[in-house]
Amino acid sequence: MSSLLDFFRRLLGRSRPSPAPAQTQQGKASAQFQVLNQLAPLKAEPSAPAPAPTPTNRSASFICREPVLNRQEQIAGYFFHLHGHLQSRLQGKNEPLHKAYDDALLRNLIDLHVHRLLGHRKAFIHLSPASLDNPLLARLPVKNSVLMLSPNLNALDLEQLQPQLAALRQAGMAHGWVLDKNLLALHPALRELAMQADYVQLDTAKFDGLEIEALCETLGNSPAQNRAPLQWIAQELHSFDEFNLCFKGGFDFFMGDFVTSRENWHPPKSEINRLLTIKLLNLLRSDEDLSVIAQQITADPVLAFKLLRYLNSPAFGLSQPVLTIDKAVMVLGRERCYRWVSLLLFDIQQSGYRERVLIEHALTRAFYLESLAGQGLLQGPKEELFILGLFSMLDLLIGHPLETILQETHLPAPVHRALLGQPGTYRNALLLAQAMEKQQFNAVQALAERLQLNALPVLSLQMEALGKANEIIEMSQE
Repeated sequence: MSSLLDFFRRLLGRSRPSPAPAQTQQGKASAQFQVLNQLAPLKAEPSAPAPAPTPTNRSASFICREPVLNRQEQIAGYFFHLHGHLQSRLQGKNEPLHKAYDDALLRNLIDLHVHRLLGHRKAFIHLSPASLDNPLLARLPVKNSVLMLSPNLNALDLEQLQPQLAALRQAGMAHGWVLDKNLLALHPALRELAMQADYVQLDTAKFDGLEIEALCETLGNSPAQNRAPLQWIAQELHSFDEFNLCFKGGFDFFMGDFVTSRENWHPPKSEINRLLTIKLLNLLRSDEDLSVIAQQITADPVLAFKLLRYLNSPAFGLSQPVLTIDKAVMVLGRERCYRWVSLLLFDIQQSGYRERVLIEHALTRAFYLESLAGQGLLQGPKEELFILGLFSMLDLLIGHPLETILQETHLPAPVHRALLGQPGTYRNALLLAQAMEKQQFNAVQALAERLQLNALPVLSLQMEALGKANEIIEMSQE
C-alpha cells in the first residue's frame, strides 16, 4: 500500500524528498510520465487547496486538435486528444494513468473555454471509457460536445458502462467509439456498444474496402429506436483518393492530413482582383500617400464594398458609419489597411474543403505568431509576424510557387528571408508554429529554447488564434 501511495504522490507532484533505493523502479515509471504531467498538469488532491494558476503551468498545457470535415466540405468541429508521443507511452498502462490524462484534458478544455471559441462547431473529445465517471463531464456544454471513447487493454464492463452511457444520453451528451481491427478483436462487446452510439470513428488505413463495407452494414442495420442514424467518421486519410473513396462510401465526417496535400488540386476561383491586391500591398509598403491607396480601392467596386463592410462591422464599434473610401482608409491607418488587404488574398469564392481548411489554418498560424510578439527574441512588430504566418501558406491557395509570389510583393526583409527558408529568428518562429501544428513536441521544445521563450507556447494562445480566425472567416461569409 505504501508503494502505491508513493507512486501516486509522484504523479501528483508530491513525492517524498529522498526516495529509498527500493523505489527506483517506481521512479522510472513516474519519470515516464513526467512529460505528461508537464504538458497537462494533474488536478490537486481534494484535501489539498488548489494552487493558483501561473503562466508557467498554463504554458505547459498542450492539447492536440485536428479538424473534422463534413460532407458539405466544411469544418464541422475538432478532435481533441493526447499528443501522439505521449499517447504511445500510455499503451498498455493501467487504468489510473488513462484517467489522470483524461482529467487533465477535460480540465484544460473547460478552463480555456474551448467550446466558446468553437461556436457552433463540435468538440470531439478523446477519452477512455474508464473516465465516464469523471465529474468534469457535467461541466461540458452538451450542445456541441461529443465524447469519443477509445478502449485500452482493460476489459469492457457492460454492466458498468451501460448505465453510464444511458445517463449521458439522458443529459443530452452525444458519444461515439473509436474502432480499429485490434480493438474489435480484443473487445467482443465493442460492436454492441457501437450500435448504441451516435458516432463511430474508423481508422480506415487498418481495414480494406470489403471489411469497411461489412462493418458499416453490421452496425448500421441495428439502429436504436427513436434515434438518429449512426454517423461515421473516417480518420487517417492521407490523400485525396482516400478521402474521395470514403466520401463515396457514405462516411459523414473526415479527418487526415490530405487537406494540405498538393495532389489533385486546382487553384480556387476568387472574386478578388489579386493583381490589384498585390499592387496595394506594394503601395502601402512603399509609404505611398493614403489618398492614392483610396483611389485604387474606389476603382474596384468589390474591394470598396468589402472595405466599407469590414470597417462598419460591429467589431469596430464606430459611433457613426463610414461612407467613403477616403475616410475608411484614414480610419484604418497604414498598418491596419495593410493587414486588411493581405487578408483579401484569402477571400476564396465557392471554396471547397481544402481551401476552407487552408484558409483557417493560415489565419490561425498568423494570429498565433502575432501573439508571440514581444516574447523572447521575437521583438519585431507584431504585424510582421502576422504577415509571416499568413503568407507562409499562400502558395498552396494561389497555386504559384512562393518565390514567384514574393517577387511581386515587397515584404519586410526578415519576413521575406524567413519565407524563403533562410535561417534567422523569424524562420525559427515559423518552424515553431509548424511544429505545434504537426504535434512535434521535441521540436517545439527545442525551438522555444532557441527563441529564448520563458516557456513553451501556450495552448491558450493557439485557441485564441483559432477563435480570431473563425471571426474573420464568418465575417467574410456574411
